[in-house]
Amino acid sequence: MNKSLSLVAALLAVIAIAISITGKSGSDSSPEMDQSKSRNPDQQFAKLEDQLRQATETIETLSSKIEKLETRPAQSSATSTDNSELQQRIAALEAQQQAMTKFTNDFDQYGVVSSMEAELVNAYSTLMDTNKSIGARLKQVGQLKRYRYFDDKALQAVSDIYLQTDDFNQKGQALISMKGLVTPEFRDQILTDLATEVEAGNKSGRFRYYAIEALEPMMPDPAVREWLVHLSENDPQPKLAGRAGQALTDSPAK
Repeated sequence: MNKSLSLVAALLAVIAIAISITGKSGSDSSPEMDQSKSRNPDQQFAKLEDQLRQATETIETLSSKIEKLETRPAQSSATSTDNSELQQRIAALEAQQQAMTKFTNDFDQYGVVSSMEAELVNAYSTLMDTNKSIGARLKQVGQLKRYRYFDDKALQAVSDIYLQTDDFNQKGQALISMKGLVTPEFRDQILTDLATEVEAGNKSGRFRYYAIEALEPMMPDPAVREWLVHLSENDPQPKLAGRAGQALTDSPAK
């Protein structure tokens, strides 16, 4: 804007000089012209006012144009700065990526990590494959949990296996895989399966044992407590009866 003021001042100076020259040329004019001017002072004044108005309008127009032109370099400079900073960040990220790639290659030069990752991907794929046997699918859970590959989808796959199989040993194996992750929504299903298993003659100790472990965190739910009391007093396997009694002891009554 300082440049604009300088240009405006220069324009005013030019106008002042022009007016001065006009006045000077008027003083050198003939007596007849001087007499004519002195006879029409209103016209002369009106003419000067018109010239001043036009000059003022011209100055305002030029000032506006100059101001716009002055802002453009500033915007361009800001954009250029932003682009420069963006390019620097991209270059830094690329350098980090290259360093990470080199580190990974150096670290896993014998392919141990890559091989393990391939095994985990295969284990996950096997668990999700409904064409595989239930035993083969559930066998993968331990490895997936060990390396934290057991996500929500994997848990859902195990839950589906539990619900779809009628084999209580397989249900027990599914409960092992879901240990610590059994949701309260499974409570009624486990209690129903416990009733069925007990009525069938307590054939699957594996299922009853892991049903106790699955139900224990749901204490002191009355229905859960009732079943644990029943198992602690009536299960034919002392180990299972003791496990049910331990769950009752560790979980205070409501």
